[in-house]
Amino acid sequence: MRTIQASGKTLDGAVENALKELGLARDQVEVKVLQEGGFLRNFKVEVSQILTPAQKIQEFLQNIITKMGVEDGVVELGQSDDAILLNIKCENTGNVIGYRGETLDALQYLCSLMLNEKSSGFKRVILDCEGYRQKREKTLKKLAGNIEQKVKRTGVAVSLEPMNPYERRIIHTALQNSKYVTTESEGQGVNRHIVVSPKNQSNILNAINAPRKTLNFVYRSEKKKRR
Repeated sequence: MRTIQASGKTLDGAVENALKELGLARDQVEVKVLQEGGFLRNFKVEVSQILTPAQKIQEFLQNIITKMGVEDGVVELGQSDDAILLNIKCENTGNVIGYRGETLDALQYLCSLMLNEKSSGFKRVILDCEGYRQKREKTLKKLAGNIEQKVKRTGVAVSLEPMNPYERRIIHTALQNSKYVTTESEGQGVNRHIVVSPKNQSNILNAINAPRKTLNFVYRSEKKKRR
């Protein structure tokens, strides 16, 4: 929150001087009179910017990443009709994103809780860091296509690794119009995952007549380092 002190011969003059320095309008600030004017004495005021709910979230997140040690991190703010869009720009993205985006998801959840606790209307918070979400979406769509072809070829259902709701939605959407497979979420909590199953055995190449089997397919976006 931006706060400055200013003075003037009149109260309005002191406030106007502060508004010029802040570059804000009168309805965007709160004014506190620090010193009354009088004979040979100017008015002195403290003027603070009134933050919107989105700006409060931006400031909240900026403080968090600074305490995380991401000192060069800058939080950019954008908005759509139904969402607050936040983007973190920094050099060391690993500390902000975490393994498979877990840290980024946790920060997004905290921002969402704070926003909807203070705001009268519900809005989503979408948090990204240096284009990670877009890259991850591209990777998951490619994965969905590969799994579709695998299930089409073998006639055997494939179980993916556990994913968060955002990532599961990408897989479901990518395969919702498939002629060959269907998708379904199974499991509870952190173990919730997607199962990709053949839609119709007669449409599957090299299909077998045996009862359906499920392959546990584990996809990892990051290779484990060898010790």
